[in-house]
Amino acid sequence: MVRFLNTLVLITFSCLISHRFLLIFWLDSMKNCEESMKYHKEALRLRQKLLGKDDLKVAESLDSIAGLYQMQKDNEKALKALKEAMRIRRQHFGNDHLEVATTLFGMGSTLADIGELDKAMDCYNASLIIRKRRLGSSSMEVAQTFHNMGSVYALKQDYSKALEQWNSSLEKYLELGLPDDHHLVSCTLSNIQMAEKFL
Repeated sequence: MVRFLNTLVLITFSCLISHRFLLIFWLDSMKNCEESMKYHKEALRLRQKLLGKDDLKVAESLDSIAGLYQMQKDNEKALKALKEAMRIRRQHFGNDHLEVATTLFGMGSTLADIGELDKAMDCYNASLIIRKRRLGSSSMEVAQTFHNMGSVYALKQDYSKALEQWNSSLEKYLELGLPDDHHLVSCTLSNIQMAEKFL
């Protein structure tokens, strides 16, 4: 009987959490950052309480919170959340896992936004190494990493290196079969044209 009641409580609580996540998803899609943040933080609190502070679901919540902080241009808090998500992922997976690479990529974007360009490049390079090893050199993730590395070089006004990265990105996008009018291809082509004007 006690086991049945415990199971019933867990099922009920899981349903409650599921409904909260549906609400969070809806708020995220409506770009209501403040309201969304409130529910993401509540989800984080519940996950930490029920699953422990080092659970991978906690890292997922931290990613969501970091994304909202980035939308609000509060990059210091975004970076703090991403670092904690990274700690959890490394604890579970080690240093050579795709989820670690994705977190490094997010940290690179955040660091670039606050002008920490060398640190951003370090994160992108670490992410690129993992992504190439795990996904091969012709994947969307590798192409996007090259693209962002090009953007960092452009911010550093090193247009020859930016051009090199964007050409690598474009090559990967085309290998993946993206058409010329795809937004990633057209954006990369525009960046290449811009870099060529500065050389």
